[in-house]
Amino acid sequence: MLMKEPLLHFLLLGALIFAAYSFVDSDGPADDEIVVTRGQQARLVAAFQATWKRPPAQPEFDALVDNWIREEIAFREAVEMGLDANDTILRRRLRQKFELVAEDIVSIVEPTTQELERFLADNPTDYAQEPTYSLRQVFFSTDTRGDTAQQDAEQALLLLQTDVQLTNPEALGDVSALPYRLVGEHEAGVATQFGREFAAALKAVEPGRWHGPVRSGYGLHLVMIDEYVPGRASTLNEVERNVLRDWHTQQRDQAIDRLYERLRAQYRIKVEAPTSQEEPG
Repeated sequence: MLMKEPLLHFLLLGALIFAAYSFVDSDGPADDEIVVTRGQQARLVAAFQATWKRPPAQPEFDALVDNWIREEIAFREAVEMGLDANDTILRRRLRQKFELVAEDIVSIVEPTTQELERFLADNPTDYAQEPTYSLRQVFFSTDTRGDTAQQDAEQALLLLQTDVQLTNPEALGDVSALPYRLVGEHEAGVATQFGREFAAALKAVEPGRWHGPVRSGYGLHLVMIDEYVPGRASTLNEVERNVLRDWHTQQRDQAIDRLYERLRAQYRIKVEAPTSQEEPG
């Protein structure tokens, strides 16, 4: 039961850390002592190798250690002088690190299949399968043909509807970089290639016959939908990776919200009223 409440682990961990710092023995480093541990040295070497793809030479290693000592001195002196008090960037960075600790604790718990199924059922539109189209199109350029593009497209449509043996319908239109045929393309993919206006117009096109002209940002099109597969809800097997990712994100956010609620109760919070010059809006 305790494993189901990750915040308890977080608060216990915080209490242990606090106790460790409060009752540290006399052998620990003093306030005026800076210890460059072997672990810290290993992290410096690893960061150097990640950048330069080789271990540091001795002078380079000495420079890394010296730079870290300078950073530690600067940090301690800045805190002693109170320079961290109103530093927005530093406050945000510390908040991020604080919440990352909470996130690590939350990640202990893994959801059951039933919990993922319930999450999917509560958010069906986030994981729905898009409609897909298999279609052909014949393009008529309004830039090239001008006012005759509409009439030319209508005449070509009549020919396509009556001459079912026509082997190269695309030859009736203009050459363009647009694909003549799409197979199993999602609705969003159609919109990416032909524009939202064209994709929206496909909803009124009856599959199995030439239709048009359909307008896009490029010009006019005659369209034959060979196959239309309607959108549908996804099964967990199809989208489990995305559902698991989003479930963890939701659990993290909710856990951090609860953590702040508990910690907030330990403070007396006062929000001073703004002066008339400071009032928002």
